Amino acid sequence: MIRKFLVLILAFLCMSGTIIAQSPWRKGEMQVIVPIEQPAINDFARLVSGLGINSELAGDFIRCYITPDEANALKEAGIDFQTEIADLNAWSAMFGTSGVPSGYYTVDELNEIADSLALHFPDICTIHSLGTATGFYQLLAMKISDNSSIDENEAEVMFDGGIHGDEVGGPENMIRFARDLCLQYGSDPLITNLVDSREIWIYYCVNPYGRSNMTRYNGNGVDINRDCGYMWNNEGNSPSAFSQPETKAYRKLLTENQFVIHCSYHSGTEYISYPWSYRADHSPDHAIHDNLASLYADNSGYSGIPYGQGFTGMYAINGSTKDFGYGALGSISWSVEISVDKQPPASQIGTYYLKNKPSMLKMVEYAGYGICGTVTDSVTGEALPANIFIDNLFPVTSDPVYGDYHKFLLPGNYNIRIVASGYETRTITGVAISAMLATEINIALSPVEDNRFARRLISCQIPNNNFNDEGNTPAALGPPDNQRYSIGRNGYVIIDLGDTLTDGTGPEVIVFENDVTPEGYLLFAGQTLDGPWVLMGTGTGNAEFDLLETMLPSARYLKIKDDGDGQSQVADAGFDLDAIEGILHLPPVDSTGFITGIVYSVELQTPVQGATVVCGNRIAISDEHGGFIIEADTGSVEICGEFPQLFMYDCDTVAVTPGDTLFHDLYLRVQEGIHAMTAEKESFIVFPNPADNFTNITPYGNHKILNCSVFNLSGQVQQCGLAFTGNHTLNINTSALTPGVYFIRILTDEHPETFKLLIQR
Repeated sequence: MIRKFLVLILAFLCMSGTIIAQSPWRKGEMQVIVPIEQPAINDFARLVSGLGINSELAGDFIRCYITPDEANALKEAGIDFQTEIADLNAWSAMFGTSGVPSGYYTVDELNEIADSLALHFPDICTIHSLGTATGFYQLLAMKISDNSSIDENEAEVMFDGGIHGDEVGGPENMIRFARDLCLQYGSDPLITNLVDSREIWIYYCVNPYGRSNMTRYNGNGVDINRDCGYMWNNEGNSPSAFSQPETKAYRKLLTENQFVIHCSYHSGTEYISYPWSYRADHSPDHAIHDNLASLYADNSGYSGIPYGQGFTGMYAINGSTKDFGYGALGSISWSVEISVDKQPPASQIGTYYLKNKPSMLKMVEYAGYGICGTVTDSVTGEALPANIFIDNLFPVTSDPVYGDYHKFLLPGNYNIRIVASGYETRTITGVAISAMLATEINIALSPVEDNRFARRLISCQIPNNNFNDEGNTPAALGPPDNQRYSIGRNGYVIIDLGDTLTDGTGPEVIVFENDVTPEGYLLFAGQTLDGPWVLMGTGTGNAEFDLLETMLPSARYLKIKDDGDGQSQVADAGFDLDAIEGILHLPPVDSTGFITGIVYSVELQTPVQGATVVCGNRIAISDEHGGFIIEADTGSVEICGEFPQLFMYDCDTVAVTPGDTLFHDLYLRVQEGIHAMTAEKESFIVFPNPADNFTNITPYGNHKILNCSVFNLSGQVQQCGLAFTGNHTLNINTSALTPGVYFIRILTDEHPETFKLLIQR
């Protein structure tokens, strides 16, 4: 039976497209350097990138990661290089099962430290699961704040490390920063004030597969710092924008929060690199980036660490995290290169952390300066998701739950325009901003019947870039204003409307170009940011589109692709997008609604393709990404998922509102012999699991349970009754938990452990 089950798992992995690279690096890949002198180095770096070679600038040379075929391409281009590491796969194998040099934390050890912080400081530290990485590693981020289990009206700042697994210093910095914030809270006045007044997110290991295998790539051989969607351009082995589970998780974290400042930590040189990395022109927020980078450098322990725009100060890349964080979401986003050596001796870990800690605290502090406030409905007082445009700077968004917004600004006077779907646009002029203060501007908007336009531009591509056009992506947001974003010849944009459209009488989408020379394009609709994309139709200039053409019951996301006519390297190349309007049709009373989500396997921690989803007498099959959408009666309904090939099954009860689309994921678990199954950890027996109203945790040997916490998938602590019975068994009362997947974290006299608990009724 076990062999049969393993065969089924392997078949499932092949079927679902979950492919792990055969080796950490590509076959025959080597690390080489190309020496070159300034000022030609940046032009030379762009030449190497133009050959499709993964490279980075490191001081006075370019470091390249090349296969034998790419080595021949360099030679044919007349480029000489010196080999640093002749066989990267053999080199990574030297680090053994830990994957890191001696003295560095492994991925498991990083997770154990994070667990320990959350267990010992539950009021200020929570752990949030963002998904599953290649190699089946869990992607985890810590949130440190007073009342960390809830969202508050506080400025948010994010730090991350380890996106390139062979750059081992970033995660070390992250976990030490988290430790100091927790340990020094209540004793250090500065840290106490910052934790009480900010929301600090620490995504301590973005690429756990890479760290465990000493490679810059993830388990699919993709450089995930070339996989982000803003100005993606097919670099770093990335097959499409946000193609990897790591970048999907990254996108989720950034889009579900409103980070004022976002710092990503790398190694290979010492430099603070801010947007743009894809083009040489300054960004509209260049002065703000430069000011904060100067502040970071001055407060650090480095002696004159340089800073500047990534494209000109380091090297040209597309699909980076910093261009996405800033370009799509308005965060002051950058990468900090903390050491010339990617694997410095372990004795230097503390030194590099202490060089950066004062600057990290300064970024947390300055995230609360500038402008802040809330956006609400003038009638109901409820919070609103809105875009806040400030002069010509890139816009930021307000939190959809609490309505708060925050943006760091330099001292001066600014004009503010607030745009929210279904509300009148409001403009406030002459807002005065002072240094090291926060000017609070609360805005109440009046509702209107229509006025629903694109809220966010999440992804875009101009093939091979077009530096002759300004790339003004925010022009596509909000109502028509004769400001346009030219999407490029054969380029595309992916838009989040913020509202879910359903088919009704008349068009659901109106595209505005408002140009004297109308251009052609294709419009697609989708139910997720990753599609699948279904053609709504083709248009030229202003045009209307009907969702009925797609046969989709609903859609929230739109993709516009240029038709390929015209020139590519001129100003305004491609379709010029002014605005996209979404038209909502009120559902009839007692109508149906929809349920959409992803089917996951609890055991495999992956989406399930081909699962059957049943709701009443309606049936749907999950797609290649595990996604499904199914029509449902309104009110309380039961939705079930099953995948008989692996004996997986689950049912949930949900509430469906007329005409609305409910987002609800299904977590399937192997059911064969389920009532006799025990979940065994290294030190515990957990039974029953799945549980109904209770479960028992019994330690092996003489282990003692010191503390226990139960978390939901969002990292929020759940209230459960805990009681010890005979033989040191811990009884957990789970009767108050709704059915679903939870995490239990146990602290013993030796170490913490984390495992999953399924509540099923």
